[in-house]
Amino acid sequence: MRTIRLIPVLLFLTSAGIARADIDLPSVPPPQPQSVKTRVYLGESVEIPLSAVSRSRNNLEFFIRRAPEAGTLSEVRSTSRNSASVTYTSDRKAGVGEDRFRYAVRAPGVGVSTPAEVVITVAERPPLFTAPTELDFPAVPVGETSAKTFEVRNDGGSIVQGQFEVPAPWKIVGDKGYSLGPGQSQTFAVVFSPTVDGNFTDSGKFSHGAEILLAGRGYLPVEVVPREVRLEADGRNEARTGEFLLRNVSDDARELTIAGPAEVVVQDRISLPARSETRVALHTRAGFLASLEGVLSISGDRVSVRVPLRVMAAPARLEADLAEIDLGELAAGRSGRAKLVLKNAGGSPASVSVQAPEGMILTPDPSDEPLAPGTSREFEVTFARPSGGKLDDKLTFSAGGLSLAIPVRAVVKDDASAAPLPALPEAGAPVANVEYSDIPPVAEIRVERTKHEVDLTWKKGDDTVARYAVVQRRIEFDPDGKPYFKFVQLKNVKVRFVRDQARATIEGLRAGEHLTLIVIGYDANGRPSHPSEALEIATLPNPVIRIPWGWIGALVVIASLVLIVRERRRLRAASDAEFQQMMPR
Repeated sequence: MRTIRLIPVLLFLTSAGIARADIDLPSVPPPQPQSVKTRVYLGESVEIPLSAVSRSRNNLEFFIRRAPEAGTLSEVRSTSRNSASVTYTSDRKAGVGEDRFRYAVRAPGVGVSTPAEVVITVAERPPLFTAPTELDFPAVPVGETSAKTFEVRNDGGSIVQGQFEVPAPWKIVGDKGYSLGPGQSQTFAVVFSPTVDGNFTDSGKFSHGAEILLAGRGYLPVEVVPREVRLEADGRNEARTGEFLLRNVSDDARELTIAGPAEVVVQDRISLPARSETRVALHTRAGFLASLEGVLSISGDRVSVRVPLRVMAAPARLEADLAEIDLGELAAGRSGRAKLVLKNAGGSPASVSVQAPEGMILTPDPSDEPLAPGTSREFEVTFARPSGGKLDDKLTFSAGGLSLAIPVRAVVKDDASAAPLPALPEAGAPVANVEYSDIPPVAEIRVERTKHEVDLTWKKGDDTVARYAVVQRRIEFDPDGKPYFKFVQLKNVKVRFVRDQARATIEGLRAGEHLTLIVIGYDANGRPSHPSEALEIATLPNPVIRIPWGWIGALVVIASLVLIVRERRRLRAASDAEFQQMMPR
């Protein structure tokens, strides 16, 4: 353990002596004021809190050391033992920027503190723009106007300025610009002037960023119902008619002018009292048959309405160059002929159908193609009957809902019934003692077949053909057992003539049935033509059901192999189990 020797130090202090300072330090240090930073709007006042840190238990005294340069201060007011406040008022003329002052604090019996600085930022109060949020205009007839005024204000401190813009159908009356200082206001006038009917919604915009919602509705003072006028035909007359309703929904009487295409007749001037309505009829001019798409223009004082107009084409109208068809006297089986010109005098294409008396044929077929408006087509009318009698009927053409009936007359004499079949050899060669006609034999027969029907079609060889017979050739046996050919006319076969062709249908056949057929033509006197070549035909057979023996055999082999493999596995498992039982445990 070391011993500190203090003897030399004490001797030194004793020999030198001790210097005593005659200073009386206070027992409590002076208070310390706090610096402050604050803001104030130009020309306005702000209360500034002052405070200090002090160990004294007495109330502190606050006082200003250096006054501000751009504003004034009120008297300092004590707010507690160690705080106070003072009001700073900005001088508007001094402008914006920073201002400063200093204050100090004194504690009784302690002394005065060093000063603290207060920094004040002086700023311009921002503008406060006030305006309506919406302008809702009343409903206005198209072509008229409605006006509204509104006020804007600047309840802030600085200037707000710019331009006010509105979209169509609104307009600003007067100056669009604005420049509002603090507390200033300005009035704007806005006019709503719709040019078409409908609801309108948009925004008026101030260039500094504010907006006003604009709303209004424009309506036609005169309404047209329906909004599209159609002139349609009644299916019988060439004139097309229609109408529309004019309704005055305004409080003013209206003098209206109506204009349309030259092909349409309509009342051109109408007086329409306030809050009233009237019906306007219109129709096409005589001789105008085509379709048309145009416009009806309805105009008057502050009224301009355009209505789409659609005129349907006039219906088809058939005209013939003959008032009646008189074929005179005809021999049975002989043909009578006449020429007929059919014209479509209407405005729409005519899809013509015809209803003719039995035995009458029109060439070409009128239903082949439509008859265009204003066009004509020539037809040949052919009539023949195998038996005598009197024809007093009508040839009727139809197109849409219209029809044209032409009386037809003829007297058929010398009733000729179907001649018996001539003796026919196998090859169809002529047979002695048979008077053949000059009708050439049928050379080519086209065959279409199904399982139970056969259709035969061949070209009509001559105009003198009154009818055709379809004959079946069969093999029969005489009493001695010798075979021979027998020819039998098929009674249930009806031969039809279509233009220059003949068609016969044989029904009720069995599937796969074979037939040998011959076709013979007869003139009006019952004389036969030479027979056609024998035609071998057969109906379609029933489909053959084929049994896939190859696939069945393959499936049997595969099934056998599967059974063999399963049986071997079973025997092996049984053998393994028996072996396990024989093993010692």
